[in-house]
Amino acid sequence: MGFRLIHFNCVRPLGSFTLENPYVKTFLSILPRIFTDADQFDGVHFHNHGLRCPDGTWRSYGDAFPYPADWGSPHISTMAVWRSLEDLKQFTYSGRTHPPGMRRLAQEIDRSEGPGFVMWWAPEREHFTLEDGYQRLLHLRTHGSSDHAFSLENPVAQPAVA
Repeated sequence: MGFRLIHFNCVRPLGSFTLENPYVKTFLSILPRIFTDADQFDGVHFHNHGLRCPDGTWRSYGDAFPYPADWGSPHISTMAVWRSLEDLKQFTYSGRTHPPGMRRLAQEIDRSEGPGFVMWWAPEREHFTLEDGYQRLLHLRTHGSSDHAFSLENPVAQPAVA
């Protein structure tokens, strides 16, 4: 059985999470193009997206609004399954829509919680949820890079196929 590279990332926009917030408007406007590119990119096997609300519940982007004003911003999250670390880097840094879109949003992200990106190697048939990814991110924030959860700066080699 082989392994797949899983990545999970989440960001919290600065300001209120409303359709009037320039970050939210820009983010929601570029998502369809990024999703289309991901669907057509051979190195991505699967991607999923959602909002982790402050109460720990998850919403899809389609169910994001109305969003309670007193909750504060949610964690806007993405999880993807990649063929390799090289494929992830190619899409992230050299893709048509992802790099320019993320550059536009970089200044509007709350970075106070620490890293917002985590990876791990998973057996091909393993199933997981966005919450599993969020828990891996919390593990990385607490313990640093390990086989369980690692960063782009400290990647872990793909396990040998058993």
